[in-house]
Order: sequence, then C-alpha cells, then structure tokens
Amino acid sequence: KIVLHGYTSKAARVGDFMTKSVFSVSPDASINECMELMTAKRIRHLPVTEGNEIKGLISIGDVVNFIIQQQDSTIKDLENYIFGGKM
Repeated sequence: KIVLHGYTSKAARVGDFMTKSVFSVSPDASINECMELMTAKRIRHLPVTEGNEIKGLISIGDVVNFIIQQQDSTIKDLENYIFGGKM
C-alpha cells in the first residue's frame, strides 16, 4: 500500500494506512465465533474488548492452535475408547 500511494517508509504514517473498520470480540466469545468473523472479514487478528477497554488480542494462530489441541484430545479419547486404554 505504501509504495502504491507514493509514500516512502519514512514519510508514511500509520493513520494513513490503518484499517479503519475495526472488528472486535468480547472475552465471552467462542473460538468458533472468532473463526467465523476472521474468515468472513478476511482478518487475522481481533482485539478482545470489554466496554471501551482492550483486554487482549486473539490471532488466527491462537484459533488454529486451540483447534489442533482440541482435535488431539479427541483423537486420544477415541483411541482410549477403541483400544481400552492399551495405547
């Protein structure tokens, strides 16, 4: 964006290029809600807000890591069920 608009990195200011439509989630949002919003809006990071206060940030990497951990846990549970805990 900077090069396309004829700016140099020294002259460019964040306010000229930042995303102005900011989407956020509450601390009570589910991982699925975050994933759906990130996918629909094509964004990789969501501020986590409570009122007007930023509590944190969740990234697509955080979401993917959670899903992988959840799948690993499900696989282990299924293996224990199928093999009777003999693995």
